[in-house]
Amino acid sequence: MTEDRTAESTVVEGAVPPGYRADPPLSQELGAEAARRGGWLFTADEGHDPDGPVPVGVVAGAWQVDAHGVPLRFLPNPRYGVPAAERPVAEGAAPLPPLLAGRRPAGRALLGWLEDPQAPRLCRVAGSSGSGRTHLLRWLAAACPPDNPHAGRRVDVVLSAAESTVDTFVWRLAALLRVSAGTPDELLAALVDGVPRVLVVTDLDRAGTGPLADAGPLADAGQRIAAEVLRPLLRVPWLRIVLECSSDTPAAAALDVPSAVLDLDQPQWTDLDAFTRWSTSLADRRLPAEVYPSPALALLAARVEDGVLLDAGASLARRAETLAETWWESLPEPVRAPVVALASARGPLDAELWGELPGSLGPFAVDEAVPLLLPADPDGCYRIWPDSFAARLARDGLDHLSIRQNLLSEQLGPLDADRLDLVLRHAVRTSSPAGELLADPAVVAYAGPMAVGLALAHVGEKPDGESVDGGPVEHLRRAWRSAGPVVTAAADPGGRASVLHCWTAGQDDELAERFAQLAGHGWRARWAFARRAEPVRLLARVDDPAGGGRLAVAVGADLGLLDASTGRPSGDAPLRLADRTAVALATGFDGGAFALRRDGAVEQIRSSSDVVRRLLAATDGGATAIATRGGKRRTVATGDAAGRVHLLDDGDGAQAVRSDESLHAGPVTALDLAHHGGHPLLISGGADGAVQAWTPGRGLLSAPLPARDTPVTAVAVAPTPGGLMCAAAWADGTIHVVLAGTERATHELRLGSPVVGLAITDGGLLCAATANGVLGIDLTAR
Repeated sequence: MTEDRTAESTVVEGAVPPGYRADPPLSQELGAEAARRGGWLFTADEGHDPDGPVPVGVVAGAWQVDAHGVPLRFLPNPRYGVPAAERPVAEGAAPLPPLLAGRRPAGRALLGWLEDPQAPRLCRVAGSSGSGRTHLLRWLAAACPPDNPHAGRRVDVVLSAAESTVDTFVWRLAALLRVSAGTPDELLAALVDGVPRVLVVTDLDRAGTGPLADAGPLADAGQRIAAEVLRPLLRVPWLRIVLECSSDTPAAAALDVPSAVLDLDQPQWTDLDAFTRWSTSLADRRLPAEVYPSPALALLAARVEDGVLLDAGASLARRAETLAETWWESLPEPVRAPVVALASARGPLDAELWGELPGSLGPFAVDEAVPLLLPADPDGCYRIWPDSFAARLARDGLDHLSIRQNLLSEQLGPLDADRLDLVLRHAVRTSSPAGELLADPAVVAYAGPMAVGLALAHVGEKPDGESVDGGPVEHLRRAWRSAGPVVTAAADPGGRASVLHCWTAGQDDELAERFAQLAGHGWRARWAFARRAEPVRLLARVDDPAGGGRLAVAVGADLGLLDASTGRPSGDAPLRLADRTAVALATGFDGGAFALRRDGAVEQIRSSSDVVRRLLAATDGGATAIATRGGKRRTVATGDAAGRVHLLDDGDGAQAVRSDESLHAGPVTALDLAHHGGHPLLISGGADGAVQAWTPGRGLLSAPLPARDTPVTAVAVAPTPGGLMCAAAWADGTIHVVLAGTERATHELRLGSPVVGLAITDGGLLCAATANGVLGIDLTAR
């Protein structure tokens, strides 16, 4: 789209909604500072520093700015001005679980950090591989559940960053936090809610292809997660993070914020006597004193029957190398082959899959090797430790083609997920071709989402000839990013195939059809308009006589048009929104548009109609939602903060009317209307999660869709050839559609990020917009 900055706009001022607060000022200097901080700046009452320990109630909210410091939007903190609740007395808390290997000093230190409101927002747990970092953080999560009666000892989320990219890390974290977000900015925006949270992140050093990877495009995944996700999140005043991350790494360097550091290699965090008692219980002899304070060193030393000499002056990493070499020399010859096979698999495996690797010598040899390894992790998987020694054993490596031949059958199914994961991970870590595997929709549907995401990122960022612009893998990679959280969270392959069908429609029809067949549904997506640079923000149906079946789409500050039958941009120059913080969009009756601002005022763009002005003049509160419908009868409707709806049907010069009672317990958040049965029909969604139907003179009708426990973000209604269609979307990304024709049909869809707009064409095409683009879906296809 080309940009037209000459578009004229005026503001139809509405009354200020109840409880509205003006946005705090943002000077040019503060805007520039926000840009330097990654695009976000929290503001607090005078005398309080939002970068330090600060009460939730004095933080007004957060500004988001662009790369030049220009304000994009202000997100208010809903708990601003609300006194902090007193922490309940710690009664009924369960006793702390045991913490072995003498780590009680480290455990007490973490509990002290949690309970100290003045402590830095970041606590980084460091130490060499095998120092027990992950074990300690899992203990912390078990000791401090989210519902702990001891309010100062609560951990809300535990997430492993192993094998994550920036995208998959954000999607999985959002799912655990029960918010919808597809990008780091969307995740931070979702957390500007004043709710204190504590996050535990493990295995940051194993992000991407991890420590066993050769240099490649995913080698910096941990650093990118630290810089692009964790560092911005640490700006949120009520968010605290406990992170497992080694010192002297690029990821640690990216977290250049005030932090508490707990280095488990330092002896003060381990009780020597308790460690000695624990290590002695591992074998029928006293282990070398030089294994202190590393639990993994003790566990491995217990498996070397003849003992080992360790240099007390060497680093723990060097001691681990020495011990691993001694352990290897002590292994019986028949056991070495399966150990090499495990190391060459480039990642942890359970015993069953390990036994199927080429060179493992089968399940019997694996069973003989298991007692000689370190214990399996909580998921039942084994690996060779330390990582550097495993890399040496795997130097020659397993042949990728042999792994594929051993593990994959010609007919893939859900039970092949573990095998598919291993083949994809091995391809990425050994820079073997993965494009051929990814071109098969069954692989993408049945393999684990982490392995698919890793492989797609590898193919997309490494120009090795596997991915060509316009080819199936490239289309799939773009669709995967657009589908976002759904593909990561969907447990069933059909759900993942369904959303990937939507985002490949119109881009690669053959691929889209294969995904639809895997999903097993009869409906079809007809087209997908994917975002380019800025996110899609708003969507509205164009309903003027010259509309010709078009959609108005706000992308950034541009308001352009799409052909509703193809999803292609029209040739018209886009209009320009003066305020990017508009919360709703409706088209005018003369080629213009109405954009509703958060303060309740309406921006009228290239429109001379006075119908909105007349409706606002007749209301006693600012608008929170807006909808229009053109044709022979020009109708406009608004919702307000009290949950009521207002309507002006201009067909006969009638006066504005409003609902006699509130339709929602709280603000109306979405609105649409249609002319049905000779009368205006209003469909509204609210912050209370309910969807209601209302007609002037008839009052509240039966609810067209069941309520859900999350705010409604968009609604749409229209008469279609198949009957009256009604759709609603909620903040968690769920869409429900009902078609009330000869037979009532309902559908549930999930498209990735939260839906920001819905529209239904006269032909019955459901058009849905997320930040990642707009989709045209035919639910009546067979």
